[in-house]
Amino acid sequence: MKNSILLFIESSLSDDDLTFNNTYLPEVLAGMLGQSPNIGGCYFSVPDDYSGALNKNHSCFVRSGADDAAFWKELFAKTGAANIIKILCDSPFLDAALIADMLKTHTEYFAEFTYSENLPAGLTCEIIKKELADSLPETGPALPLTQIVRSNINRFDVELFYREPDIRDKRLSFRNSAPRDKKVMENLAALFGGIPPYSALAPLIKEHPEALYAGPSYLEIELTDGCELACIFCCRNELENAQPRSMERALFEKIMEDMKAFALPYTICMGGFGEPLMHKEAGAFIAAALDNPQVERLIVETNGLYIDEAYCAAARGKNGEKLITVVNINGHDRESYAAVHGADKFNAAAENISALYSSINGDTSRLFVQVMKINETEPFLDRCYDFWEEKKIPIILQKQNTYLGRVKDRRYSDLTPLERTPCWHLQRDMFILADGTVSFCKQDADGARSPGNAAEGISKIYTDRIKDYIDNWNGRYPASPDCASCDEWYTFNF
Repeated sequence: MKNSILLFIESSLSDDDLTFNNTYLPEVLAGMLGQSPNIGGCYFSVPDDYSGALNKNHSCFVRSGADDAAFWKELFAKTGAANIIKILCDSPFLDAALIADMLKTHTEYFAEFTYSENLPAGLTCEIIKKELADSLPETGPALPLTQIVRSNINRFDVELFYREPDIRDKRLSFRNSAPRDKKVMENLAALFGGIPPYSALAPLIKEHPEALYAGPSYLEIELTDGCELACIFCCRNELENAQPRSMERALFEKIMEDMKAFALPYTICMGGFGEPLMHKEAGAFIAAALDNPQVERLIVETNGLYIDEAYCAAARGKNGEKLITVVNINGHDRESYAAVHGADKFNAAAENISALYSSINGDTSRLFVQVMKINETEPFLDRCYDFWEEKKIPIILQKQNTYLGRVKDRRYSDLTPLERTPCWHLQRDMFILADGTVSFCKQDADGARSPGNAAEGISKIYTDRIKDYIDNWNGRYPASPDCASCDEWYTFNF
């Protein structure tokens, strides 16, 4: 039985994405995998927009669209393979031993398709049998074979490969084309003295959690701490600010400038304890974030009352696809809304949401309504769902944050996992108040244990905070804020 390797280069990848620690991955992977006695050939597949060195390789196939049924039928015909092992070519940590075990499982159980769900991307492969490709019709939409199989999994002989230890809880991917993943892999390779096998990853990470501390991936920035509503669950009601504070535009721009030092993409959330769109320069802040190529998404958490035509124009304008709007609106009519938000503003907010929905042509990946899952909303939650689903706007159910008891606990269920894991927020987030104070975390709502002000430089603050991150990883929690009592450690942003 002839088995062939297909090193697959996804669209938009360049040779820089295929180079790790000065080694060209297509050559390294082909050399490593081609030595197996069970492999009869090694081929490459590149998209028609690729312009790198592989175009000169005689074993390279150029594809004009998706790797759909027609693509795979042609590939099997050209290679004469019985099974093709598809490997993403930007995978410097690929484990040849895992590939061999997967192929053994695939052949022993006469599978048509074999893949793994518990092993992170970039470590393993997908194995496709010729008979599977032959059985697929070429009519209909040109969907990738993987998508066809996984969405109709009961129609095929599929083998699911599992291997301990399971490190999915680390939310890692081992693909070189993702800058953050590449940085983590560089850290791990430097610690190990080379590319570690999969079996070494879990103990290596446990011993060196600093390897995952690559840079902030999520900045929650409070443009202002002022708001005209008095929501019953809001921590703003417990903070002692005589006058509403607003962030200076120069400080916001400095934060983005300082983030360049990490050379990593990140998300900005305009949120905090106030209404961001009340800031008199909110439009300029939004434009600056959208124009920044390092900012991969901008989330605006708003009460919806200040969504106007200028905001809608930003959402449908240049780089507007990066703008995600989350509207906190707990209710389906004036009465239910007022009981939670302390004001009769439901109609105004709902009209603004509908206007934004129309402005972005109903793109439900960029507009959400958010409902707090508390005792006061539980009686009308079904009606709330019905109201917004009729308008085709997706709903996010939000867990209440009590800010370590500063806010009355109104939850009617507790979904906190029984086993504690290291805090995502200390690893990946930074919470910045309107005056530039960087809080220890969002639980440090007033910045009482601030590691510094953003005016001093984000890079230094993040670097200095690594001790708190490592302490948390090892179960050493400070008394202030009371990390041991926190139930936000498992929530994840980006």
